[in-house]
Amino acid sequence: MIQRIDRLIKREYRLALENRTNELRALQSQLNPHFLFNALQSIGTTTLQGDRKIAYRSITGLSQMMRYSMNNEQTIVTLKQEVDHLQAYIRLQQQRFPERFRYIVDVPWHLNDIEVPKMVLQPFAENYFKHGFRQQLAATENYLAYKVRTDGGRLIIQIENSGAVLETGRLEEIDRKMRMHRSPEDLETSGIGLHNIYERLLIFYGEQANMTLSSSAVEGGFKIVIRIPYEKGDLA
Repeated sequence: MIQRIDRLIKREYRLALENRTNELRALQSQLNPHFLFNALQSIGTTTLQGDRKIAYRSITGLSQMMRYSMNNEQTIVTLKQEVDHLQAYIRLQQQRFPERFRYIVDVPWHLNDIEVPKMVLQPFAENYFKHGFRQQLAATENYLAYKVRTDGGRLIIQIENSGAVLETGRLEEIDRKMRMHRSPEDLETSGIGLHNIYERLLIFYGEQANMTLSSSAVEGGFKIVIRIPYEKGDLA
């Protein structure tokens, strides 16, 4: 009887693990077709203008991004890999919107080897260009900032941008939707949203993961803070 119960428990555990793995891959595999179209259009324009070196660098960067995001077998990566993917995305956006925004990525080098879930940095930049970036403003008014630190065995990822002032109650609605449980089939397929990232953090870290949103009612902008545990051996 004990052996039978043990087999049942192990079977249920394997099924649950398999379901969560499938869910993770479904969440991770989403690509934004609009970004891909815009990037290719921008590369085409650059080529017609005769800037072959810039076009080559853009094609190389885009191919690296696609290879990285479409590799669903890899679910845990180093922080450096995530930062490289983020930087490649921002460089493509710089080509689309030259001198229209400024950005900062502040990640101390000694944190490079910390392991994090894949695709937790770039999607926030994608959301900024979709919802917060305003082409009519100067570069000094459009900004995106990433800051990564550690505190008491937790990795803290802070992202800020210059989005517009949110309507009353809008932040609470965004937060509620982010935390609402949905199956992968119900998720939007036009990109990796806040809910997607939040769900994947829960898959990896459970209740140890924390993700908070905030915004200034006067100045606008959007701030996201992620807190997740990390293995201190990764800093060696």
